[in-house]
Amino acid sequence: MDLISKYDWIEKIVKSENETLLNQVKHLLDEEEAEPWENLSPALKASIKRGLNQADKGEINPHAEVIKRIRKKYGK
Repeated sequence: MDLISKYDWIEKIVKSENETLLNQVKHLLDEEEAEPWENLSPALKASIKRGLNQADKGEINPHAEVIKRIRKKYGK
């Protein structure tokens, strides 16, 4: 993509008030900056894999339930 096209896109983003679009652009840019898998430590890779396996087995806790337990334990 040429430089002029890039600046045109930047201008559209800056002028946009569409929060969904802006969040999607942010997500894409954040993803691009994410550390590559091969650079992660073996311990972190194992932890991620363990979490994904648990999710695949349905061994998950809904966010609302986790918040409920935390509030019960720590107050608020």
